[in-house]
Order: sequence, then C-alpha cells, then structure tokens
Amino acid sequence: MAMEKVSFKSADGHRLEGRLVMPEQPVGGAVLCHAHPLYGGSMSNAPIPAMQRALEAESWASLRFNFRGVRLSEGIYGGGVHEVKDVAGAIEHVAGLLAGKPIAVAGWSFGSLVGLSAAAADARVESYVAVAPPVSTGPRMDLPELPPPERLAVWRARVLAVCGDHDQFCTPKDLERWAHDVSPGAVVRVIEGTDHYFAGALDALAKTVAQFISRVE
Repeated sequence: MAMEKVSFKSADGHRLEGRLVMPEQPVGGAVLCHAHPLYGGSMSNAPIPAMQRALEAESWASLRFNFRGVRLSEGIYGGGVHEVKDVAGAIEHVAGLLAGKPIAVAGWSFGSLVGLSAAAADARVESYVAVAPPVSTGPRMDLPELPPPERLAVWRARVLAVCGDHDQFCTPKDLERWAHDVSPGAVVRVIEGTDHYFAGALDALAKTVAQFISRVE
C-alpha cells in the first residue's frame, strides 16, 4: 500500500496528522475515523488500516487521521463534539484532492458517531458507514448524539451499519434500531464469530465496508 504522511486542518484550525492512500486513478475518496481517544483510539487501530487496504483494492483513495490531541495532532480531546470539526476538515481535504469524485465517511466505534455528525452536515458525502457504533453502552461514556431529525430527514447518503454478533458495545438488535433511526433505508450487516474489535474478522469487515462504498454487490 503506497501511503503518504499528510497533515491538514480541522474546521476550527487545528493541524491534524493523517495517512493518505491515493491510487493512480481513484474512483472516489473516503475519510476513516478511529475509536475513542480516551480509550486508546488512534488511526493505527487495526480496523482502520484494514479498511484503508480494502478501499485501495477497489481503487478508492482514503484518509485516516488522528483526532485532536492524539499523538501528533494538535489540540485536546473535545468530548466528541469538537472532533466533528476534525472530520469536517478531513472531508474538505479529501474533496479538495478529488474534485467531483464521490466522498464517503466510515468510522469505527466512537469514530462512527463523530463521522455521522460531520457526514450528515455535508451534501458531498454520498456514502456513510458505521462500524460497531457503541449504541449499547448507555450513559457510561461521552458520545455524540444523533444529528437532529430534521437534518437526517433530508440526508440522502447511502448508509451501512455493521457489527459482530458478539460485540460488547453494540448488539445486533440495538444496531438495527439505531441504523434505521439514522436512515430508513440503511443496510445492516452482522459478521458472525467476532466482537467489537473484529478479532479474526478484519478482512471480512474491511471487504464488507469497501464493497458497500464502491457499490460492489
């Protein structure tokens, strides 16, 4: 995988570090969002580079990055609210590199909820993927809420939600209910024999995500 170290600015001006993969003839570009910064989340979490590799195989460019306050990214943890501005900056960066190409946002765990808030606010995002959003955790950690219903009502992106059948933080039943609150047409996939971290199933996860984004049936 030909990968380039990059930096870009969040919507409120923080410089963030990322890793960009750009195929020779990219079909589109995806932004990949990692898990909770306070629980070890970074762009190196295994599901994130796995999705990046699978997207490259479908000729999609992708940008994974560290949220504010993680490793070399400027700023401090923003409670899941200010991180939305990080995703917005990443979308802007990818869109600037791929003028006129389709844009997708995919996030794992915390990153899926932050990614949703940014994606739903940007009409350029045509596909959105929630990988194991922690919708079964209750109030134990600060997590972004769903965008307001009036925004979701006019949102036209394709939506995929996916989790493992043994996920500790996202049960398949809760995921299905949440996904259809996000979009009545959401596609829900459950990967058997794995948990929140997709142990032993990273390739299956990555292929599911990349094929949805690239519209491979």
